[in-house]
Amino acid sequence: MNRGYGRNNLLDNAETIRHLRGFVRTTPIPIRLFDSKGVLLWESDFFKVKTNLCRVVQSDGFSNRTCLKAHREAVRESLRWGEPVLSKCCYFTMQIVSPVLQKGRLVGNLVASPFLLIHPSELEPEELNLLRRGKAEKSGAIEKALSLIPIVKDEEARKAAQRLFQLADRLSDPDLGDLRKVREAQILQGEIADRIRDLKDLDREFTPDSLSKLFYDREKEIVTKIRLGDKNGAKEILCQLLAIVLVQYLENFELLKISMLELLIILSRAAVEAGAKIEEMLGMRYGFVTQLSGIRDQESLCLWVVEVLEKLIDGIYETRHTKNYQRIKKALDFIETHHHEPLNVTQIAKEVYLSPSRLSHIIKSELGVTLLDYISKVRIDKAKTLLLKEREFSISQIALEVGFPDQSYFTKVFKKAEQCTPKTFRQNSSSI
Repeated sequence: MNRGYGRNNLLDNAETIRHLRGFVRTTPIPIRLFDSKGVLLWESDFFKVKTNLCRVVQSDGFSNRTCLKAHREAVRESLRWGEPVLSKCCYFTMQIVSPVLQKGRLVGNLVASPFLLIHPSELEPEELNLLRRGKAEKSGAIEKALSLIPIVKDEEARKAAQRLFQLADRLSDPDLGDLRKVREAQILQGEIADRIRDLKDLDREFTPDSLSKLFYDREKEIVTKIRLGDKNGAKEILCQLLAIVLVQYLENFELLKISMLELLIILSRAAVEAGAKIEEMLGMRYGFVTQLSGIRDQESLCLWVVEVLEKLIDGIYETRHTKNYQRIKKALDFIETHHHEPLNVTQIAKEVYLSPSRLSHIIKSELGVTLLDYISKVRIDKAKTLLLKEREFSISQIALEVGFPDQSYFTKVFKKAEQCTPKTFRQNSSSI
């Protein structure tokens, strides 16, 4: 598709009309295409009917400037958040708006409107009176116009917004990739903010030493996820790591970048150990410093780190035996769900249709630890969370809660892993 549009015309291409009509066929909501100055370029057949609501209200002296202002405000919000915006158009009617970009410049916008989220009979009398403006002779025309407006349920509106954004993507040159990155950054910042709140909920005074210890613990966890090729699990832990780093270096952007670089070097090394091609990983590592130098703000930095993580894991998955990966993931998911129960290699191997020796070999080669050590690690991690959050629980209760047969054995395993007893761990955490 040739996307070379004229300066004031987005309809240079006949395929554009086909895409616009395709939207009309798949959704009940009328659609219009405006240029960046608000000039109407195309509209669906709904607006050709003389009794449509827009014509009825404008025939009474209502200026369409109110609607154009609502469109412009929605476009600004869409550019800000990186997604289509659902908002009020005029009176009680709704609109969905998405921008059309050409080389990063706004050249137009798509407006899906009018529609209602509720039946006209459910509208407040004050809303209808405002529309009628006290003129009884207008009631018949307004009632007829209202009957033509589509009523769209929330889920239908969400799907229509997705289709509108896809259409805007098709009409944009080259596409709305930059806008999608804005949305991805917004989502990521929300996830990081949640993790920062989680840190604060621990009700602790964090010091550089305690944050470094927390970072190190999470770092070990993400390396395990990377070796497994678990993108979602690794990304979740990465958000925790980013939260910890931001708490430490929020006021010093250069130190923040250095910390991110160190983290990515560790993760790329883990990716190589997990089977990613060393040449590709080295190439990525050589590019880290150059790419970092061009990043100027925290949001872009965090998004870049997540994108690098996804590339690292994609590199692993390309060389990973898919069947083994699925079996390992199923085994680890089973351990996560049943960690509080008595577990053994034979039981877990049966769940994934492997012999105990074969499962043990795969786990050792892929994760670098034995299956029993991995089970202990999961239980210890769960215990650490309970020790911090459930301070009314005794050590013995926590031992049983996470799957250890008694307090003595729990303490022995915990001390080996953490270099301190559960009691000392809790006390030290309280005093930090």
